[in-house]
Amino acid sequence: SAGLTPDPTALASALALLQEAKKPLLVFGKGAAYARAEDELRALVAGTGIPFLATPMGKGVVEDDHPLSAAAARSLVLKEADVVLVVGARLNWILHYGEPPRWNPQATFILVDVVQDLPESERRRHLTGHAKTIVSALYKGLGATNWKVDAGGEWVGAIQAKVAKNSQSMASKLAKVKVPLDYHTTYAVILKAIAALPTPPVIVSEGANTMDIGRSLLNMTTPRARLDAGTWGTMGVGLGYAIGAAAVHGPERCVFAIEGDSAFGFSGMEVETMARYKLKIIVLVFNNNGIYGGKFEGDPGTAFPEDPTPTAFTPDLRYDLVAIGLGARGLSAATPEELEAALAQVGRQGGRDKRKSVQWAVSQNRVN
Repeated sequence: SAGLTPDPTALASALALLQEAKKPLLVFGKGAAYARAEDELRALVAGTGIPFLATPMGKGVVEDDHPLSAAAARSLVLKEADVVLVVGARLNWILHYGEPPRWNPQATFILVDVVQDLPESERRRHLTGHAKTIVSALYKGLGATNWKVDAGGEWVGAIQAKVAKNSQSMASKLAKVKVPLDYHTTYAVILKAIAALPTPPVIVSEGANTMDIGRSLLNMTTPRARLDAGTWGTMGVGLGYAIGAAAVHGPERCVFAIEGDSAFGFSGMEVETMARYKLKIIVLVFNNNGIYGGKFEGDPGTAFPEDPTPTAFTPDLRYDLVAIGLGARGLSAATPEELEAALAQVGRQGGRDKRKSVQWAVSQNRVN
């Protein structure tokens, strides 16, 4: 048994709020993933038709490509949802603290977590307990009254129209081929490589734009398969996460570590650990010469105008040579064709050559 059953009064209040909602929304985070509540949440979505959003490390608890996913209509649902069921996620900066102007100022939040870390208020109601137990109880209670969100109603229709529009816009960006490489051209090649894998990989991602754009583009269909800089935006954790994931899953499941060049710099020497233990990891470094494509030239308005800006790196560094020096395979790519060939090469060789099971495809040249 999952235990930690909810308070009956709090459960009844939550059910009443959901049943009265005109524009309900489900939000779940990594706490739901840690609680292994995916079966219960998938049943809730399928049985009630409630639209949902996942936080970055909650992605995959319910499949990102589910027709009720509101990820591509995030701004719309935040502004208009009136009752928000939040499972295993905190109202921190990732969710804009649950406050306007991003959120509907009249929205009420039902917060499901193992601890109550915010005071109760008119807009915040708590259901303290285990996510599996609470979501099951909510689904049972809603089922008793046959409560469902109208699949053909205005709320779901507005969300799906916005999702379709934004998805088409993103597809257009991914279809454009740009050289020097930009983020969307690079991610288009990566997405193609991931789609060809027999098993969905574990995705580790950190960086500034590299991580932010990847959160939107890298759809997850399985829970606990995405790791990133997390609540505190802590850069440098990515390669350690990748090592842990590869150690747990073994050679049967590929691990992608998708790194901004600055984030990679915090712990890049861990590539030697990967090589030493022959772990099946593909590390991709998006080389845009610094944080947000930092301007290398000095700033005349500073005390040391001749010095490079602190957010800029020496242009066109060779991370592929770093990989070779640390015992891994290092490859460089400056065009979509080169990146596709590099990913195909490491895919072919990695499974057979255990001495070189650390696989690198480096997006070299400028990623804007």
